[in-house]
Amino acid sequence: MKTQDFFDHENLRSKVYRLLANGFYLPVENLFENMTELAMCMEQVGCEVGKGMRQIESGTEQFYEPEILEVDYARLFVGPFSLLAAPYGSVYLEGQRLLMGNSTADVQKRYQKAGLSIAPDFKDAPDHIAAELEFMHFLIFKEIEVTRKEDINGFTLFLNNQQSFLEQHLCAWISEFADNVVNNAQTSFYQNLARATEVFVKYDYLMVSSILSSWQPDVEKPVELYRLNTA
Repeated sequence: MKTQDFFDHENLRSKVYRLLANGFYLPVENLFENMTELAMCMEQVGCEVGKGMRQIESGTEQFYEPEILEVDYARLFVGPFSLLAAPYGSVYLEGQRLLMGNSTADVQKRYQKAGLSIAPDFKDAPDHIAAELEFMHFLIFKEIEVTRKEDINGFTLFLNNQQSFLEQHLCAWISEFADNVVNNAQTSFYQNLARATEVFVKYDYLMVSSILSSWQPDVEKPVELYRLNTA
């Protein structure tokens, strides 16, 4: 891969994570424009779900007013009585289905180690789906930054951080989360968004692992995760 092609590819990966994160915040007026851009970026990065998502969203935009999406968003991710699709990693990773468990502390530690802190206006837990997707966006941004400086050690460090975070966090709970959204959402918008997120996260994990395996041929291949196959 040519140098500029590599940077273009990594910028697309970073943008996909940022746009996915935007989809899991409260709906905004330009939400569908963001999703159209997301689908295009997914296609360009090589994830097949992008084309299908763009076709679906182009046909559903006319049916959903912001108020409809806000109601569905609240039902799924906010409550008040129960979370139909809890957007927190600890709910799926902790044996007792607890919020703010050990996995949450690990996420917070990773953010701090990377030099990040939770924004004052972000009132959710650190392992909220949007925060974890934004963290991947940040790690790829830093990878690009050090690579432009020809810092090979930095390049491998940030790729390893991406692989580790995907394997121990996002990939470990994204399937169950997506299933909950698909089974409980009243709009196809959130069903499509959740499934696209699941497919892309798994696809990206395989891609990052492949790069690391080729870059470090002596390391063991990554262990296949539950439901990692995106077919």
